[in-house]
Amino acid sequence: MKLSHHSSIVAACVLALAALGTAAAQAGPAEDTARAETMIRTDDVVSAMGLLRSAANQNYAPAQARLADMLRAAEAYPEAIELYRKAADQNDPAGEVGLGRMYADGYGVQRDPEKALELYRKAQARNHWQAFDMLARAYRTGDLGLGRDLAKAQELEAQAKALMPAKDASR
Repeated sequence: MKLSHHSSIVAACVLALAALGTAAAQAGPAEDTARAETMIRTDDVVSAMGLLRSAANQNYAPAQARLADMLRAAEAYPEAIELYRKAADQNDPAGEVGLGRMYADGYGVQRDPEKALELYRKAQARNHWQAFDMLARAYRTGDLGLGRDLAKAQELEAQAKALMPAKDASR
């Protein structure tokens, strides 16, 4: 059977789309999360959230924590808390810091400075830069039941800066 030129183009497009679909289907949650980060940097937040949601639904803790960050920013606190908890339950330091922030600020949960401090310290034990940053803020202000200690705050800020990935340096 001979295909017309138009039919050949359509067939080639269908094959190309099928190949793309197969490649996307083979991408795992880590790859989807990495692609989502790229999309976020190019302001394609809607597509990024779709990829993050897919990875989060596969119980991938980094995607759960990152999606929760976006949901917290959108003030969708109940879902953000649920995702942070799932990530924290897997010992993901970003999930622990995110959930700690929710307890520190009282967003979507009753404010619980002790729980926030506990979560920050768990993430700090894994050398997560944001945990050092949050603890530095607490020492700087005397929040979370910590006494105000500017020297300790500066020490923690220096550690946070040393651990901060280059992609986060503009924060």
